[in-house]
Amino acid sequence: MTMAYQTQFVERLERTPTSTAVSYRFKRPPGFDFTAGQYMVVDLGEERIHPLSLSDCPEESRFIEFTKRMTGSPFCQRLEELTTADTITVKGPSGKFCVEESDAPLVLMAGGIGITPLRSILKSQEKKRTTAGSIILLYGNKNQEDIAFREELENLQLADYRLVHVLDDPAGVENAYQGFIRGEIVAEEVANPTKALYMISGPTGMVEAIKKNLLKINIDEERIRTDVFLGYD
Repeated sequence: MTMAYQTQFVERLERTPTSTAVSYRFKRPPGFDFTAGQYMVVDLGEERIHPLSLSDCPEESRFIEFTKRMTGSPFCQRLEELTTADTITVKGPSGKFCVEESDAPLVLMAGGIGITPLRSILKSQEKKRTTAGSIILLYGNKNQEDIAFREELENLQLADYRLVHVLDDPAGVENAYQGFIRGEIVAEEVANPTKALYMISGPTGMVEAIKKNLLKINIDEERIRTDVFLGYD
């Protein structure tokens, strides 16, 4: 059964230099728990409702956090109007875009704001310090100004972890690939690509294109999990 919770707004945090991605934190409701990678349905009232991945991790017990690409939509406008006196409704958690215990290499692939559930997974792995296999994050964006959580992702304290940037304009980002996440990048960066587990998160077109590329390099479909972001309103 899906649970509904009332939660009070706490603070707003900008996650990119250009303020295109913003995190909103709320008090963690009593008894609330979730698995890294899940999402909630966020109800701001007046029919402003949107599913948003939790970008914090279960081990961060003081708050829950959602990170949104700012588009100027009515939903985004209402988020920007929130004050610490405001309470909203959240429903969930939902979704199965989660990591199971395995010693297989884990390849996380995100486009833009699709980083949010993967950030939750990575932070959870960092705090638990129980990672058995290697982790590679392939993160696609337009340019260096568009990279959400950049400093944090580049400095995660994980035993065997690498971040690979893939940018339309790679200027200012050392060792970044130019263009989009594609099969040849996976083949070059992943030591045993057919043995890895893949988690892809982002817009529909990006997720479908990456999955198609993985299948072309003989990745078993059972090793691929996807989380599609249906719209940015």
